[in-house]
Order: sequence, then C-alpha cells, then structure tokens
Amino acid sequence: MKLIVVKLNDRVGDNSDFVEIDINEVNYFDLWKKDSNSDKVLAFHTSEGSFLALSTLKEAHSAYCEYGFELYDRSTGVNTQRVKEAKQHKSGSIVEFHDGSTVIVRKKIY
Repeated sequence: MKLIVVKLNDRVGDNSDFVEIDINEVNYFDLWKKDSNSDKVLAFHTSEGSFLALSTLKEAHSAYCEYGFELYDRSTGVNTQRVKEAKQHKSGSIVEFHDGSTVIVRKKIY
C-alpha cells in the first residue's frame, strides 16, 4: 500500500516536500509532536528518512491537487474529476458527485 506523506526534516516549502512511500518500507511508526502546543501526528520511519502523515487541509491539498482535488472552502477538498454538477445553495453550492452523494460548500461554483 502506498502512503502520501510529508517530510519530517529538510522541507523546502514546495510540492517536493510530499512523497509517496510504500508501507512495506516502513521500519516503524509512532506519534510525533512538533511542540507542547501541537497535536500528535503519525510519523513513519524508513531507511530513507522520517515522514509525517498529512494532518492539515493545506497539506492534503498540496499532496492531492495533482489528482484533481481542489479546496472549495476552508474545510472541504473536492475531487473535481468526480463532480457531476453543482447547484446554488444559500451562500455557496451543493456539489453532487457521480455516485449521487453530495456535499455543501461555501464556494459558488454553479
């Protein structure tokens, strides 16, 4: 199984900070905490270095944007390749997917 993770060390602040690792290459995982005010996040340790599970929407967007995901508001990332249609809804939109499921977002996309 492949995991998209973010480098624990030596980040440069662009998409190269996000890498795909194979779960079979993981020596061990544990909980890592940046500082006393931070939440704990899974850290995966491999022979190639240590990596963190994605823990923020910004990280997820950076890692998944090449797969068609776009942030539609401050709490929702949408796979634009799976959108069937969008309809007006109050101050945003209802996004309907090909499988019939929906999500309400603040972005006006109709």
